[in-house]
Amino acid sequence: MTKLKKHEIFPTPIWHIEGAPQQLIDELYEGAYRFKKEYVSEHRSNEGGYQTPPLKWDKFHPQGREYIDKVVGDIFEKFEVTHWWYNISPKGAWNTAHTHPGVDYALVLYVTDSDGLLTLMSPHHCRIHDGSHLKCGLAKGDIIIFPFDLIHYVMPNPREEDRISISMNLQLS
Repeated sequence: MTKLKKHEIFPTPIWHIEGAPQQLIDELYEGAYRFKKEYVSEHRSNEGGYQTPPLKWDKFHPQGREYIDKVVGDIFEKFEVTHWWYNISPKGAWNTAHTHPGVDYALVLYVTDSDGLLTLMSPHHCRIHDGSHLKCGLAKGDIIIFPFDLIHYVMPNPREEDRISISMNLQLS
């Protein structure tokens, strides 16, 4: 008799956490524009939009720190948020393909809907059109966590409203 075995020898872990508390998301939304007034935009991957400089964890919303510590702590026993930053993308703004070197994982918290515009590229395929990428439809309040070296990008925002997310770099300890 013939046996068929499937071996997943190069898995890429990706975590999707749904539904941050609405009050926290509302406060983070308001905070995005306060930070925009306070900090000059950096242009690392954002084209046509705004990014705060990388900020230390103590500058993050206090209840937001508690929430991230809990949900990420359910995945990783010991970790540190080395930096975090806001991304504000008006209509037409986008993020170029990039990674997050020097840490273990990247985290994105969506303050507004992602509209399925975040794309993660598989490290195991060479061609773009062979199923080697995943478009992520994340809702307002959702979090995605993925390995630092996973190439990712965000397509242009088609909406009149700003698309807002918060990115974080995670280091395991």
